Amino acid sequence: MKLTYEFDNDEKKLDIEKYECLSPSFISVYTREGDTIYVADGDYVFINQLIKESTSGIKTYSSISGNVKMEPGVIKVINDNTDSSLVSEEALDKIDDVRKDVIIKSCENLGIEYENKLIASKLKSSCKLLVVNAMDIEPYQFNNNYLVQDKVDDLLSTIDLLSNKFNVVSYFLLNKFDDNNIDAVKKVIKKYPNIIFKVINDVFPFTTNQCVARKYFKEYKYEDILFLDSFALNKIYVALKEGLPVSERYITLILDDATRVAVVNAKYGTNLKHILEDVAKFDLINKDIYLNNFMRKVKCNNIESLVVSDNVKTIFVMEHDETRSSKCIKCGKCVDICPVDINPLAKKLDAACIRCGLCNYVCPANINLINKEN
Repeated sequence: MKLTYEFDNDEKKLDIEKYECLSPSFISVYTREGDTIYVADGDYVFINQLIKESTSGIKTYSSISGNVKMEPGVIKVINDNTDSSLVSEEALDKIDDVRKDVIIKSCENLGIEYENKLIASKLKSSCKLLVVNAMDIEPYQFNNNYLVQDKVDDLLSTIDLLSNKFNVVSYFLLNKFDDNNIDAVKKVIKKYPNIIFKVINDVFPFTTNQCVARKYFKEYKYEDILFLDSFALNKIYVALKEGLPVSERYITLILDDATRVAVVNAKYGTNLKHILEDVAKFDLINKDIYLNNFMRKVKCNNIESLVVSDNVKTIFVMEHDETRSSKCIKCGKCVDICPVDINPLAKKLDAACIRCGLCNYVCPANINLINKEN
C-alpha cells in the first residue's frame, strides 16, 4: 500500500509505503536492577498482560501472546500467533462519565517513559491549558499524520473529556502541510465546541512544544501548559475506554537518504533490525542509522538490540559517512540559526536548548554541538 504526501510550498511529493508488523516471531522487554518482574521462564502470557514494573512505576505489558523465555537482562515472549488477549472488566461503553480520579490513575499507568507521571501531576495541579500537538514535529516523520486520520474522533472525544473534567482551555494543533488531517478534523470538530482547532503555519523546529508555547501561548507560563501528542492522547483514550494498554504504534522509516519513505505499524517490543531487513526488505550493509532526528548526529550502533518503544519514532538509514569533525572556524552559523537564541558554542549548553540539531546541520566543521563533551 502506498500513500502520497504532498507539500504545498514546493514541488516535493513523497510516496509513502505502509507496512504492518503485528505478528513478530518474538518481542523483547529489557529489565534493569530493581524492576519488579511478574513472569517466569516458561510462563504463558496473553496480550495486555503485565510483565514488569520499573522502579519509577513504569509498567510494561506484553504486546503478543506466547511463552516467556528469560535471558540475562531481557524477557522474551515467543509468539504463538493466537492473539490470545486479556479483556478488561473496566471497559466502558462511553467515557463521558468517568471520574477525575480514574483519569489521573489511568494516566499514571500509561507506560509512557518519562511522561506518564508528568501528565498525571499536571492534571492534579490544575493546569491552565491543554495543548494537543498532533503535528509530526521532527523532519520527515509521518506517525501522527496516520494516527490522526485513523483515530480522529477518539482523540477529539478524549480532549473534550479532559477539557470538561479538569476545566481547562483545550487546543488541537496541526501543521498546514497536514492536509489530510486537517480535512479529517474539520469533518467532526463541530461536535466538540470546547476544543479550539488551530492550524500552525510554521515548520520544524518552530513546531516543537517550547517554540509553540513561546509563540502562540506566551500569556501562559510553560509549566502551566499540559502538552500531549496524539500517541499519548490515544493511550489515555484506550486506557479509559477499554481499560487496556496500547500494544502497537507507528514508526517512520527513512531509507536510501530520504528517497524512500515508509510508515510501519508495529507491536511494542519488536526488534528494529527485523523491521528494517525482514519487513521493509532493506539491506543495512555499509549504512549509518540514526534515531528520530539525523541532524543530532547520534549514530545508532546497536540496532540489533533496539526494539519498538515510545522513544523510537523515526529510523533514518543513510549511506555510511566517513566525514570527521575539524576545528571550529568561528563562522557563527550555529548562533544565527538557533531558534531559541542561545550560543551552541558555549562550553555547557543552555537549559533552553530544544536539541533540534540545526546547529549541527549547518556546521561546516561537522562538529556535533549538542552532543559535545562539556
